[in-house]
Amino acid sequence: MKPEEITFDLCALCGQLSDLKASHIIPSFVFKWLRDSSATGHIRFTGVPNQRVQDGWKPRMLCEACEQRFSVLEKAFAEKCFNPINNNATTRIQYHPWMLKFATSVSWRVLCFFKAIGALPDFPAHQLSSIDDTLEIWGQFLLGKREHPSIHEQHMFFVDAIESSSLLDMPANMNRYLLRANEVYVAHTDDSVITYAKMGKFVLFGFVEMTNPRRWKGTKINAGKGFFGTRNIEVPKIIGDFLMDRAQRAASKYAEISESQNAKIEASYLRNLDRAANSETFRAMHQDVLLFGKEAFKATKPKISPKDSSK
Repeated sequence: MKPEEITFDLCALCGQLSDLKASHIIPSFVFKWLRDSSATGHIRFTGVPNQRVQDGWKPRMLCEACEQRFSVLEKAFAEKCFNPINNNATTRIQYHPWMLKFATSVSWRVLCFFKAIGALPDFPAHQLSSIDDTLEIWGQFLLGKREHPSIHEQHMFFVDAIESSSLLDMPANMNRYLLRANEVYVAHTDDSVITYAKMGKFVLFGFVEMTNPRRWKGTKINAGKGFFGTRNIEVPKIIGDFLMDRAQRAASKYAEISESQNAKIEASYLRNLDRAANSETFRAMHQDVLLFGKEAFKATKPKISPKDSSK
């Protein structure tokens, strides 16, 4: 069964028997921004790079009331944070309680979805138990049954282009990944479990289990008021390694684009050169070229199969 075909028996949040709605894991405004700011007007997922997509996964998991509950939070985040920062209207915003509710709603959806599709097979029993506890706590917080999600914090930061780096093992598509990627994941080590939502330039982590949370500085979303945007942040080195690994995986997937699909992409560029030249897609590629030179092109260059090369 495809992820978008998943249907829950009851509302995953409130548990009510109801007509369930197709609910985005990552909100639709993220995909709209990706399309609007792309070179072609189209987007592709790293998992299926040979297909154009217009939207993200939408399993039937929420009742109408809970869908609307999330919609209010998404509207607040899009209008007061996501759009102003992406449009360069500001680099820093003051947020209110809606911010933590929004972030928690995304992390809750990611964790709930990965559990539902059986994507946590190698997690040890104690971590699976922690996942169940976290889902319950996040759910209670979202339903207004508790004031704070306790140790299951939300940490988010905004990324922009890397202009210089001394790291020798950084993938040559790093800027394209940071500026344009959109994906969700649940990661774990022996002593930590986190949810991950990459929403364009916004990077969100939800804590299920986290050792030494104080090593994260300037990223925590508070339950009340706070500020988000330009500030000094610190995250554990393992998070930087994680992002580079995700970028490398994305590069490997995009290298699987077929010759025919690559031709379609090039044709889309040529149809509207002005759009392509002024797009965020071009900017991300340009930043990779400045940082990595010719290696930037090689990183995601399609590997033409024998079948393709015979055409």
